[in-house]
Amino acid sequence: MKYLISIAFFLAGFGVLIAQKPVRDKIADKIESHKIAFITEQLNLTPEESQKFWPLYNEYSAKERELRSDFKGRPESVSEAEANEIIGKFFENEEKKLNLMKNYYQKFKMVLPASKVVKLHFAERKFKEKLLEKMRERQDKIRR
Repeated sequence: MKYLISIAFFLAGFGVLIAQKPVRDKIADKIESHKIAFITEQLNLTPEESQKFWPLYNEYSAKERELRSDFKGRPESVSEAEANEIIGKFFENEEKKLNLMKNYYQKFKMVLPASKVVKLHFAERKFKEKLLEKMRERQDKIRR
């Protein structure tokens, strides 16, 4: 009987997780559309520039996401050998990110003036700051 109850709770929890995925996807899509609008405005992109820039930027973003660190352990629970391995992988990954950025910033300069490419990094940072600020505000409202 306990076994059946455990399975029922597991399936119910799994159903909730599956139901939340479309909500997360919808939120991610909304954030992405705001990011596109924000960067387009900050860089003052023309329609022609946008047409050339956004496919390239989307390619860059996808490759950057692939490089994000996937360490999910707790730092206090790793051995000295594991910690050294993580540190090595971290710097290796950061080097890959830097090379990716250098490569794509050169590509961006082929479709945008350098003055707009310079603004890109600052626009991305500013968007992240605004997004974090909105998330904090939302958390504060929930706590009240």
